[in-house]
Amino acid sequence: MPYTSLIKTCMYSFVACLLLSCIGLKTSQLTAVEKYTIVTKGISVVPPDVYNRVYQLRSQTQTLQLSGVVATNESAKESIDALQADLSDKLKFLDMVDSFAYAYRIVGKYADLVHCLISESYLKDFTKNKKQWQSSFDGLVTTYNAACAKRIPQSTRIPPSVGSIAANIINELGSAKIKSLQKKYLKNAVSTARKPFEGICDDFLNTDIPKIQKELEALPQFVNENYKDFLNNVKAYETKQGNNPYNYYKWYLPIYLNWQVQLRELSTLVNQLHICILSLRNSYGVLDNYISADKPGKEVPAEIIQLEADYLALLDTVAKFSEARERLFKITY
Repeated sequence: MPYTSLIKTCMYSFVACLLLSCIGLKTSQLTAVEKYTIVTKGISVVPPDVYNRVYQLRSQTQTLQLSGVVATNESAKESIDALQADLSDKLKFLDMVDSFAYAYRIVGKYADLVHCLISESYLKDFTKNKKQWQSSFDGLVTTYNAACAKRIPQSTRIPPSVGSIAANIINELGSAKIKSLQKKYLKNAVSTARKPFEGICDDFLNTDIPKIQKELEALPQFVNENYKDFLNNVKAYETKQGNNPYNYYKWYLPIYLNWQVQLRELSTLVNQLHICILSLRNSYGVLDNYISADKPGKEVPAEIIQLEADYLALLDTVAKFSEARERLFKITY
């Protein structure tokens, strides 16, 4: 009898453990992952946009200055040489922006993959394009890893483990239910990407942000000097032709005003983005630990709630730019 009771006790324990192992994540854990992936996807498009906005402003002022030089330069060869040098500068920048943007595209795409393990509707839409997603993701990872060694300092490479788990998930999409996919892959998908994800954030915080801030510090003088050079060239050219340069000035003064507004916006945007990326980086470990816990709290961690608030503040900042610009132009013209 005692022996039979012992067997029953062991069987009950085994069944209980088996049942517990099949239990999926708690609602609060799934909510935390969903919040994090949505914010990550949103933030991932901002850094490349910032790089482009900074250089676009720099390039526009340089192009305007160059137009004045070409208009007053009597040597066609010198003008062509100047234009070729300007084109070369622009192409080099576009290559640099692409190398930066790969990391954030990877982050955004991986957030899509994790999100599809949370939402039934998102899973259905994602499954329709899973082949294109994998092809694009693999290509981005290959290109990004090749570019990592060229950056100073070198960036954190995306390890093969990230590609492997992504391929495994993609392979099962459409043939397994979302609950099954969650149990099998979700925790691992988050933990596997933690180190490279935090590395990408660190690259932005420690390398990219200082570079952008240094560029922003130099931009006001760069803009003013190029615009001053343009005005002087236009004045000299129009005076030589016996014309009043006013007609040129009235069209180009609004351009200068627009550049000044952009300088103000960029400074605010970079500061707000810095807060968001720092929050994104610091909350990833919190998310990883939270969804790995057997007995998580019922509330989503405060760090993820703060991340969501920081992201909403970023969106609000961007939305206010167009409103402020419209008000400024209304009282100016």
